[in-house]
Amino acid sequence: MTEIEYRLMLSEAVVKAGPVSLEALDAGMDPHDLRLRRGDSPAAFAVGPLSSGQRWDGVVDLRPGIYHLWCSLPGHWKLGMHATLRVVP
Repeated sequence: MTEIEYRLMLSEAVVKAGPVSLEALDAGMDPHDLRLRRGDSPAAFAVGPLSSGQRWDGVVDLRPGIYHLWCSLPGHWKLGMHATLRVVP
C-alpha cells in the first residue's frame, strides 16, 4: 500500500485470509500513519506515523471480512485517505 496526499493505494483489493504481508510506504511529502480495522470492531491495528519516504513491512493475520484502512492524522480521512480491503476464505 502506498500513501500520498491524500490517497491510499492498495496493490490488491482482495486477499486470502491468514497471514498477509503488509507494506506501508509514505510516498507523499507529509507524514502519514495507517490504521486497519475489521468491520465495526473497536480494535484497530496501527502503524506509524511514517515520514516522507519511510516504509514499514509486517505480517498481519487477517480473518475473512471487510477491512477499513485509513490515515488517522487530522483531516486526512476527509481528504480521501481511506480504502477498503476484502479478505476471503
